[in-house]
Amino acid sequence: MRQPVRLSLVALLLSVCLGCAPLASPEPDLVITHARLIDGTGAVIEDASILISGDRIQSVVQGNVEIKGAREIDATGKTVLPGLIDVHVHLLFAPSEINDRTLADHVAKLADKFALFLAHGVTTIKSTGDPVDAIVEVRERIKRGELLGPRLLVTGPALTAPGGHPAGTLWRDDPWGRAHNAIELETEESARAAVRELARKGVDAIKFVLQGPSTRGAEQVTLPKLSPEIMEAIVAASHRHGLRVTAHTAYEEDAIAAARAGVDGLEHGVTRGRLTDDRLSVFLRDRGVSYVATLRVYDGVRQRPVTASNLKKLSENGVRIVLGSDTFHPVLMPPGWSTIDEAEWMARAGLTPAQIIQAGTRNAAEHLGMLDQLGTVEPGKFADLIIVNGDPLEDIAALHDLHVVIKGGKVVVETLIAAI
Repeated sequence: MRQPVRLSLVALLLSVCLGCAPLASPEPDLVITHARLIDGTGAVIEDASILISGDRIQSVVQGNVEIKGAREIDATGKTVLPGLIDVHVHLLFAPSEINDRTLADHVAKLADKFALFLAHGVTTIKSTGDPVDAIVEVRERIKRGELLGPRLLVTGPALTAPGGHPAGTLWRDDPWGRAHNAIELETEESARAAVRELARKGVDAIKFVLQGPSTRGAEQVTLPKLSPEIMEAIVAASHRHGLRVTAHTAYEEDAIAAARAGVDGLEHGVTRGRLTDDRLSVFLRDRGVSYVATLRVYDGVRQRPVTASNLKKLSENGVRIVLGSDTFHPVLMPPGWSTIDEAEWMARAGLTPAQIIQAGTRNAAEHLGMLDQLGTVEPGKFADLIIVNGDPLEDIAALHDLHVVIKGGKVVVETLIAAI
């Protein structure tokens, strides 16, 4: 297993791009030539050229092209694919450390985390449980070009039952964290009101938690859970506001209950016990619900073989699988590196490199509701691309060996990451 990239050097490499001027010419500004292109749709194009104008892909052609005035990147012997999308991260996770006095310092440290995401080819992330006002403002700073980082989508705090996870577990002894990272719901009306307020604040999606038995330190506890009626109220209100809904689950029956309630995706899915039958597969496949396994978060515990087995079974049954790392601690789970590590764990679970690449590109974009903008290398989409040395279809670990990262048509990383 490769070691994480050191933060200080990566941040230095990225810092030179902060002053890059936006590309605005209608003619191609950047051309990648002689590439082996994995375009995210399942196709592989040899000797491809990708023409980029501004922040968009203008065209993809086979064979050489000559564009006067455009920068050319020769990708001979290398592979180009869409920028990676990690749909499950936590950016401000520090129980008992963040409060009104320290929040600004923790927000300032996000620049280093974002540098690491980009340095590993992760060009889009979704925050699945962070203080909403702070993280929405960070998203807007990235959009305005004031902060270099991956495209950021936000759910805000997790909706849960009173005393449910994470309010009664991770944040039980941290009043500030509990108030800002969870919203505890008692009624259907409170659910609708919570969704309405989060929509007003500008979130991109909604996340709720449905988890019964759990651990709290060394203690095994049974946590309160949202009722089916409240889950249905969350989903209906979210969809009225044009917001997708994902549910954190751990048990098979909870995952089925969330799917019945109409969610668009499951986070973690079934981590406690092997699937007993194909009911969940049928629910997810037939309703187009995504499955985000976050295998690597179970490192060192007995749950990972079970979680991996469930992931393989769901994939074989035609469920849409999506890449998410559950990155939350910058030391234990270095941003970006953890995304590729998750891809490697998916390979160990039995998914093919082609399936994993699609999980982290096209499937992830579809899960986010952004397939018209991201996830494949096609004309009109954002020019979020990575160039790797080697062929990740042969070995998914080739994703560690990055050569160039492009976000929105701008080269944000240009170095041999594997040599750092």
